[in-house]
Amino acid sequence: MIAAAIGGALGASARYLIGEYMNSMFKSSMPISIMLINLLGAFLLGLFINVTSGNILLFLATGFCGGFTTYSTFSIEAIQLVQEKKYLYFILYLLITIVGSILAIMIGNSLTTHWGAVVK
Repeated sequence: MIAAAIGGALGASARYLIGEYMNSMFKSSMPISIMLINLLGAFLLGLFINVTSGNILLFLATGFCGGFTTYSTFSIEAIQLVQEKKYLYFILYLLITIVGSILAIMIGNSLTTHWGAVVK
């Protein structure tokens, strides 16, 4: 449990710092920073599930990736797009985040399948 807690704190901190940096870089009607963070987190999760186990997996997957990605902020930003009547951005945001996250996990998983268990 401590591994997950430490990983979660580090993941949430990384999400905040990267999100702030991305928000300063990208000025868009679509919430790009959280979308990219969620895609990156899904990709990392896909990598980690094949190459780690035990406490390392708990730290990286449950902790770091769980703290790094955010379903709640994704949901709030999706609702804001609807409230602002930005329906095309809303649909794109949903599709890119959900389908993209699944694809990112599959890509990360596929890459590590070829490498084998490095850290296990």
